[in-house]
Amino acid sequence: MKNWQVAVVIAAVVLTSQFAQTQAADQGADVRGRYEGVNASANAVWVIDTRSGTVRKCTQEFADQAPACSAMSN
Repeated sequence: MKNWQVAVVIAAVVLTSQFAQTQAADQGADVRGRYEGVNASANAVWVIDTRSGTVRKCTQEFADQAPACSAMSN
């Protein structure tokens, strides 16, 4: 191959690898995760979907029972 063809191939590889690296970094930028819990009271928690903004309230009456959660808001 000629020198200019080698230079074009190397430039294409470098640009492609830079694009692939920036895409992976953008997806992992949110370290919170999709759901976040916020204390509502001693036995209740608000669960917030950080992607859609919807919320639900989960309460637990007794320690040996699973929490009861409302439906996600609109």
